[in-house]
Amino acid sequence: MATRKRKVRKLRGSRTHGWGVSGQHRKHGSKGGRGNAGWCKHKWTLLLSKGIRKGKKGFTPPLVEEVKAINLGELSELISGLIDSGRIKADQPISLDLGELGYSKILGEGDISIPIEVKAAACSSSALKKIEGAGGRVILSPPGGSG
Repeated sequence: MATRKRKVRKLRGSRTHGWGVSGQHRKHGSKGGRGNAGWCKHKWTLLLSKGIRKGKKGFTPPLVEEVKAINLGELSELISGLIDSGRIKADQPISLDLGELGYSKILGEGDISIPIEVKAAACSSSALKKIEGAGGRVILSPPGGSG
């Protein structure tokens, strides 16, 4: 066919040369990008049909160490259990390291009547009063250190 009769000759000033929306009648023009390009912009409807949702959701809190605490009532039961089993003698002064037992804080709920020496990372003020009132004492030490 002669050049003068072809469509490209007639539509020389046109951007699309008669093929409608720009990008048609080209090799890769109507794909909207190659591969996964454009999945957040103009290909997101394809993701909806596959059940994929884009974007962020929710809140991730910063990591916080969990404080393992023991109440005075539970500590008193623990000591009486150790005395009954024979691991601690009742006539000797009782000394406990709560870090070895897996606890980091003493709370003041409950009562204690035995004078004990307790080593812990933290202690509430009410627990401190009750232990000292029973004739014992609390030694505060850092959680991971020796001292």
